[in-house]
Amino acid sequence: MKKLLTILFVTILLFGTSSFFNSAEAQTEEGDIKLGVGLAFGSGVGFAGLDNDLGIRVDGYYAVTPEIRAGADFTFYFPKSEGDVDLTVWELNFNGNYIFLDEDGLMVYALAGINITGITIDVPSVDTGFGTFGGSSSESEFGLNLGGGLEYALDFADLFAEAKLGNLGGNADQFALGVGLRFPL
Repeated sequence: MKKLLTILFVTILLFGTSSFFNSAEAQTEEGDIKLGVGLAFGSGVGFAGLDNDLGIRVDGYYAVTPEIRAGADFTFYFPKSEGDVDLTVWELNFNGNYIFLDEDGLMVYALAGINITGITIDVPSVDTGFGTFGGSSSESEFGLNLGGGLEYALDFADLFAEAKLGNLGGNADQFALGVGLRFPL
């Protein structure tokens, strides 16, 4: 199922944005800064076996040129419990955006970057008679991001939607959707 979603996503990204490539008229200016907040929905972190994770995210972007932005986002997925085991997942992304279309209040962009995903597993201590077992363990790993998104200008902020394949090349790979608001500074 993940491979099917990946193929579908990449196909839509490549063919959907290619028609906009020649008609881009930049409204984003060099030096523009936007800060955003929103929700994230992940298909599941591969090495943790978590499915359908909901989280909160914050991000910030800086326009290097009218077509290129650099930024970062942090997502904290709400903790889950599997029996007595508590799982917490977060991700930190450093992305670059290439803006294909920026006109009439609509911006369409591709993104690529680096992902760091972390997980904490808490197991309650249990005395088995042979010793006490349990505790907390944390792991993190690096991977790549590939995706795309759009922003639509409202009166007070920009509404954004983003889809990406995160932590590619790592065990924590997942398909993630994000929505929220970005505020220009």
